[in-house]
Amino acid sequence: MMTKTTQPGAEPANVFEDRATPGQWRVEWFDDDGRCELEIFTGHDARRQALRYAMQKYGHFREVQLEQQGEAPRLP
Repeated sequence: MMTKTTQPGAEPANVFEDRATPGQWRVEWFDDDGRCELEIFTGHDARRQALRYAMQKYGHFREVQLEQQGEAPRLP
């Protein structure tokens, strides 16, 4: 069984789809000292795996919808 690694006052883990690689889901968690833990999931059920992992590992999380990266502005 996984142990939860959150600490009092720590932010919830963030779960989101990678902008550069659609279909790849990431779980990021930062502790109060700024250290980061990152897990990456791929495959047809990557989102479900990422959400399950975040719940089991951290206990609380938020699913984040990142804005799509657009093209760089063109100069006239």
